[in-house]
Amino acid sequence: MSFEKSALKLASSRAGWNLDVWQYLPAAERRTKSLPIIVMAHGFGADKTMGLAYYAETFAAAGYACIVFDYRRWGASDGTPRHVLIVKEQLEDYRTVIKYARQQPEFDPQRLVLWGSSFSGAHTITLSADASVNAVAALAQCPYTGLSPPIPLDFTYLKIAGSVVFDMLKQALGLAPVYIPVVSEPRTVGALTTEGTKPGMLAICSKDVEYRNQVAASSLLQVPSYQPRAKAASITCPLLIVLPTEDNLCLPDGAVQISQATEKCELVSVPCGHFDLYHGRSHHTESITAQLAFLKKHVPPQV
Repeated sequence: MSFEKSALKLASSRAGWNLDVWQYLPAAERRTKSLPIIVMAHGFGADKTMGLAYYAETFAAAGYACIVFDYRRWGASDGTPRHVLIVKEQLEDYRTVIKYARQQPEFDPQRLVLWGSSFSGAHTITLSADASVNAVAALAQCPYTGLSPPIPLDFTYLKIAGSVVFDMLKQALGLAPVYIPVVSEPRTVGALTTEGTKPGMLAICSKDVEYRNQVAASSLLQVPSYQPRAKAASITCPLLIVLPTEDNLCLPDGAVQISQATEKCELVSVPCGHFDLYHGRSHHTESITAQLAFLKKHVPPQV
């Protein structure tokens, strides 16, 4: 094998809640004393079993160490209630893993790379603009930048809004959340309902793990106020955005705005939809090729 994988638990910033982590290292014969390290997490309503291993394995085979983790409340990490999305928590979890990575003697603390896709792409953009993170580079595949498709104002919208309000009330009282599907068909109740999103999301699910297609309804309130593109002028490191030009879930205009606002951003446009960039999909090769070229240019592994 061209990489070695191990599993571990990291203490999160919430006492008693651990993050579940996969750590990938290049094969022993390719390992140097001080490896560049890539920190990776999943997107909205997903977990690390949904395609992230393919990226980590590819990067490890190319000479990079990778740490892939689940946020609190998601996947194999701790935290209750389950499947509640809180942007502040997810950014804290990135910082927790970054701090861990910088403390490991086998990793180069000055060559730490951020990686994200879809909603985690939003986090890598945000953290790349944080001088205290001091990332050497960042990659965002089909990222959420703050622009979403408009929501039809119909009866389905009213049902979703009702679920959001009911969920807020229940959680305020310490009761179990009101859940809605993460992905659903257009004009049905769900968090992500654009055309092609449900089959696209289900296509990247692991066949070995049952996907829980649910998210607390009030999590939807976290999305509109989260505007990563507003941080563009503050980005401190080279940033690659792989942009599917036909994306109807994370609208492309936001990524274009980022590329126009900073010379730090390299934009690679691919003529496809949101999920077509993932492993096993039609345009994965273009995406991973661009990512490897970007890494080689800005963070070449030592041989």
